[in-house]
Parts: sequence; structure tokens; C-alpha cells
Amino acid sequence: MKNKRLMHPRNIFRTPPDYTALAIKYKDFRKVCKLELNGKVYIDYRNEATLRALTQMLLEEFFQLHVEFAPGSLVPTLPLRLNYILWLEDLITLLKLPVETVIRGIDIGCGSSCIYSLLAARKNAWHMHALESNDGNLTYAERNVEANQLAQLVDIFKQTDKQIIFKDFFNAKPDVNFHFCLCNPPFYDSSLPNPFNAKTRNEDKRTPPHNCHTGHNEELACEGGEVQFVQRIIEDSELYPQSVCIYTTMLGHKSSVARVMEILSKKLITNVCTTEFCQGNTTRWGIAWSFSSDFKLHNVVN
Repeated sequence: MKNKRLMHPRNIFRTPPDYTALAIKYKDFRKVCKLELNGKVYIDYRNEATLRALTQMLLEEFFQLHVEFAPGSLVPTLPLRLNYILWLEDLITLLKLPVETVIRGIDIGCGSSCIYSLLAARKNAWHMHALESNDGNLTYAERNVEANQLAQLVDIFKQTDKQIIFKDFFNAKPDVNFHFCLCNPPFYDSSLPNPFNAKTRNEDKRTPPHNCHTGHNEELACEGGEVQFVQRIIEDSELYPQSVCIYTTMLGHKSSVARVMEILSKKLITNVCTTEFCQGNTTRWGIAWSFSSDFKLHNVVN
């Protein structure tokens, strides 16, 4: 794994798991593996069924989470999601909260796995509010919360209007403030003629991704792509500057970082910071912003 040294220093996957031992332990994972002549397990990351079994196995082995995915829905990669959660931990340290503080977060578009909320609840006992508009994903997300006995920590909220991010939710929680929000926005621009095959990488400089694409179209693409989606979050955050202490999002294109930073700058939002989420041949980016003057996001150390 080329970039494992660039993973968050607390990411347990900096040391690759022993997949041979795990294949022996988990029969469903063993079914999708191939044994090479040297005795090591080969994992076909371009096969969706393999990715599902791999993610399910890793969640169970390392976090005691039993997760099912809706058919055709996004299959999350665990090292990346964990990188994001660890970065949020670092950001929250800037708030210098008392130890007994109940940490509350918002998961924008939790998907069928509800993976961010489940990880945050299981790992840190954070109180998560998971927002989702897709009915099928909602059903599975609710099942996953119940199956892992985390209903006391994870609340699922149905978004009835896909164009509204916070309004309905904050109206339902008028007296609650949140420490952070997180989001993995739709990656592609649905307004392009061929959104899922548009080139977003410098093929001469970057190694092609190993993983196959998974997910419903609405999970992968929206009009204007991730920049326009994040712009909506920024515009909503201006309406609720005190409701969330630290707004964050992930970005899939490096070029999107400068564009989002420009949007924040034009709106005179200056308490911002960025980070990279590195794992294997895949790099993603994170952006955080806040309307508070009590701390400086750029002081975060990870």
C-alpha cells in the first residue's frame, strides 16, 4: 500500500491486516478471495461482491460492527472513512471541551451503511444524527443502527427534499447545537454528457484507482458535482452559523479544493483548514470551516 505511511498516524490500517488469517476466520470473506501460490490471499478490488465482503469483514473484525448494504448502494472503503473520523477527532480537540461533554455530529447523506455514524458512535460514543433522502438507504441505515444496538447514539433523519440540507433538520432540533458535520458529497457532475467516465485524473502522474465504482447514481453524481453540492452546504451554514461549530466535507477531486476555498473566501469565511486523506492509491481531501473566533482551525495537528 503505497501511501500507508501518509495515512492518519492513528489509523490502524497503516499496518495492513493479515488477510490470510482473516480469510480463515470469516467464511463469507473467504468465498470471495483467491489463494496465490505463495500462500497469500489475493483480493480483487474491482469486484463489487468482493468489496462488500471485505468491508463487512473489516468492520466486524476491528469495530464489532455488523453492516448490510442496500443492493446497488455505495460500498464504503473503511481506511478512508476512518481517516475522516480521526481528522474530526483532531478538530474537536481545538474546542477544548470538558471530558464529560456529549459530542454531537451530523452525517449528511449517511447512505445505506450509515458507516460514519456507526464508526463515530462505536469508536467514540459520539451522538450522531444521520441524514438521508433515499428510502432504500434509510431502511438499511435504520436496520444497521438497530442491529448494532446503537439507537441510543445514532438518530436517523429522513430528508424529504433532496435540495434542502439543514432547514428541516434544524427546525426539528431547534434547541440543539452540534460540534461538527461531515459529508461525502456526490463525486461526479450529472450535467456532463458522460459523467461517470469523465477523466478527473492526470493519467501521466497518478496511478489508476484499484477499486470498482459502487453506488446509486444519486450517491455518485449531482448537478454541478461535488463543488456545487458543497456550495449549498456553505450557503446553508451561513444561515445557521451557530448551529454547528465546525462544518466539514470530503472532496474527491484535488481541483475542487481550490474552487471550494475560493467560495469560502468570497463569503469572507476565513477560519478554514484543509487536509488530505491518503490510503493506498487513493487520495481524498477534507475542508473544514467555522464561524467561531474562539479557535483557529489551521492550528489542528494530525
